Order: sequence, then structure tokens, then C-alpha cells
Amino acid sequence: PGGAWAGAGLLLLVPLARRQSWPWRALALAGCLAAGFGWAAWRAELRLADELPAAWEGRDVEVVGVVAALPQDFSRGSRFEFDVETILTAGAVVPDRLMLSWYRGPAPGEVGEAEAPPGIRAGERWRFTVRLKKPRGNANPQAFDYEAWLLERGIRATGYVRSRIAAPQRLAPLVWGFAYGVERLRQAVRDRFLTVLPEAEFPYAGVLVA
Repeated sequence: PGGAWAGAGLLLLVPLARRQSWPWRALALAGCLAAGFGWAAWRAELRLADELPAAWEGRDVEVVGVVAALPQDFSRGSRFEFDVETILTAGAVVPDRLMLSWYRGPAPGEVGEAEAPPGIRAGERWRFTVRLKKPRGNANPQAFDYEAWLLERGIRATGYVRSRIAAPQRLAPLVWGFAYGVERLRQAVRDRFLTVLPEAEFPYAGVLVA
């Protein structure tokens, strides 16, 4: 357990207060290593504990939360990070941060029409019905580790908006917070670039936006 390692490390650091000989310095170094390992283990335990239970993979869950980062458009819709504030489905367990996609047409594996996503903006509060799965990435050697990239950002489930099941609702145009404000400012700058430099006339506008 991380707490035991951290506690042992702090105890080993106590003698350093009065002793300066090399054995005590070696103990102090060992204490620093143990305390650091304990801290890292504790943080990893918290991050890994925030996961999507297998029983709730592939099931519809209704949530309320905030668009937490700059939405990214792709050919079939829009993708964005989502901070979950409230879980409305009884008994459901959902991680605190999700990566959601909102498709213009049917989601992968589904048929029928879907509502086209509106202009989603960072900092907005929404009510969604979503279908989630645990993060998974390709295991190709030397390839980009998508699962680790999500873990670094605290994203412990991915999924998509089920707009055909229940119409999404925008509950607030802006939720105040420093991080949300920064992301909203970034989006305003990007929108301005795209307005002034339309892609049809300026093929390198995407480089400037990036």
C-alpha cells in the first residue's frame, strides 16, 4: 500500500535532522525513494480506482456534466472531454471524466439517423444519455499508446452520445471555473482563425490553428 511506503520513508528521514555521516545520508536517500514511491503508488491507486465497471459497459447511462476541454471536430462528428457532475441512472457507476463522441450519423454498429451535433463549446453544462466502454488502444510495438494517453489525463472511459434515445439538453451556457475559462478562450481563438482564414482559400489554416 502506498501509505505504508510513504510512512516508512518519512521515518527513515527523521535521523537526517541531526546526523550527517554517510550511513545516515544513505538512510535519508532510501527514505526519499520510499516516500516518493508511496506518493506515486497512492496517486496511481486513486486514478485506477476511478474506472467503469464491466457491468456498465455498453449500457445507456444518463449523466449531467460539463464540456471540460476544447471540442475536436472530425469527419463524422465532434469529440470532447466531459466532466461528470451527476449520474441520473439509478445504480450506475461512471468515472469522473469521459471522452465522448457525438456523431452526425449513426454511431458505429448502429443503424438509423442521429441528430447532428450542435456547436458544442467548452464550459457548457449538458445532459446526455451515453453508452460507454473502458479505454482500449492498439498494442502495436512503438505505436502511440492511446490508453496511456487517456490515463494521463484522468479519462477512464470513452463512449458516444445516444441522441436517438434521448435528446441532449444544454443546461447552462458556461460553468465558471479557471480551467473551463481557459478552454473557452482557446475555442474563441480557434473560431476566430477559422472565420478569418476559411479552409477553402487558405489550405494551411489548420497549421495556424494547431
